[in-house]
Amino acid sequence: MINKIMFWRKSKVLILYSTVDGHTKNICEYIYKKLKGKKSVSIVSIEKSSEYKLEDFNEVVIGASVRYGYHRKNVYEYIQKNLQELNNLKTAFFSLNLTARKPEKSTPETNPYLIKFLKKVKWNPSTKEVFAGRLDYPSLDTFNKLAILFIMFITNGPKDTSKTYELTDWKKVDKLINSISKL
Repeated sequence: MINKIMFWRKSKVLILYSTVDGHTKNICEYIYKKLKGKKSVSIVSIEKSSEYKLEDFNEVVIGASVRYGYHRKNVYEYIQKNLQELNNLKTAFFSLNLTARKPEKSTPETNPYLIKFLKKVKWNPSTKEVFAGRLDYPSLDTFNKLAILFIMFITNGPKDTSKTYELTDWKKVDKLINSISKL
């Protein structure tokens, strides 16, 4: 009798990020570290995504930040260019925006930026999430500091420009990682 040996292969995950101030990259690196032992994981910015072929992966995670109401153009372009392949893979997408600091806008079903983005790109990721980001006033140039401060006055957000505000709910990030682990 011949024993049949089945080899278990780790799922291959590509994590892509688009970031303005670096916090989306931080979250993606956190996801990478948590998944690394469970899956074969690669991480890269969307700007360098051409170094990877989607057909080499079973799963794709994309993280993208919002600045002044929009995700960066490179995220739209990447998803449009690869929409068919993404639709054939297990995918997760998260949007990082300061609006998500408000409980009534902190879910994929209630966050206006995530809803608008997914409608525009006509993509329905397997898993989606939204996180509040980090507001690092001291690292902003004068124009961006004043523009964001104005938005924070209008939306009743943090206004002390000498501080950095970590608004990300890391337990929520862990829940996303758990969802990705089950993909």
